[in-house]
Amino acid sequence: MTDRSVQIRVRQYFEDTTKDYLKYYGTGKHHHMHYGFDRDLPPGSSPTGHMSRYLAKLAGLLPPSLPTDLARKEPRVLDAGCGMGGSSILMARETGAFCVGINLVEKHARIARAFARADAAKWGTPEETPKGVAPVVSGLRRSPARFVANDYTVPAFKNESFDVIWALESFCYAPDKEAWIRGMAPLLKPGGRLVIADGFSGRAPANAAESLSFARFLKGWAVPHFCSFEELQGWAHKAGLEVAHAEDITPDVLPHAWKIFRLGPLIVPWRRLLRAFGLIGEEKLHNAYAIYHQYPTLKQGIWRYGAFCFRKPAA
Repeated sequence: MTDRSVQIRVRQYFEDTTKDYLKYYGTGKHHHMHYGFDRDLPPGSSPTGHMSRYLAKLAGLLPPSLPTDLARKEPRVLDAGCGMGGSSILMARETGAFCVGINLVEKHARIARAFARADAAKWGTPEETPKGVAPVVSGLRRSPARFVANDYTVPAFKNESFDVIWALESFCYAPDKEAWIRGMAPLLKPGGRLVIADGFSGRAPANAAESLSFARFLKGWAVPHFCSFEELQGWAHKAGLEVAHAEDITPDVLPHAWKIFRLGPLIVPWRRLLRAFGLIGEEKLHNAYAIYHQYPTLKQGIWRYGAFCFRKPAA
């Protein structure tokens, strides 16, 4: 597939499944569109919000790893492929960061702006931050996250504009992943961090059934292809970035993948029927296939989920 065809497919997928994310995935409530993180999950907390907080700690935006260079000022964060704004909204609220989210889908950018305004209106109330999670970093001015429709492979920002570049389940959509890493590195300030959490290739499928299952998973979520952990780290090194953290967090993601999978046996036959009568488009049917196939292929090791933080050396 060409870069243009990938972009068209990704945009079409997210436009067609927006209502599904809002209604069935809970994005209308928690604003996130990614996997949850179950390690040390506080009782009653959102696994998706917990994922963002875990990555914010890796990026140095939350204690205990808050570096002095970020603590002294309002960190600037680029949320590259921001979905409906969940991570940026959380970081703006809980870390004091100035967050700019860019998204290929204008509809999502509009929704994210509305979510950010509603969230900011609650600041200072008891519901602002759930119990058991890190408090807002003191001494930092907070402002609502900002969102704009923009192609994250060619972002319109000057070099050294950001302390943190954030890619939570958006890196997988880059048609040329090495080129994306190469393009992000100059946007980081010296000492800045690139955070990536996403799916990566695992072992090769052992038979035709596994190959079909994996292909349906990728197609259903409009992912062109995965790269390996090793490829990612090699590209980051070539772009002048140092590995600050590299971790396979598949065991921490599997419980949430199972929760998503439980919808599969119900939703796949229903959507097949709706598609047969022309009541839904292909994207909704393929999305149902992805919901069903993502868990077994992850559990079998055909793909893995990794969390990475790369650091640009200080000048």
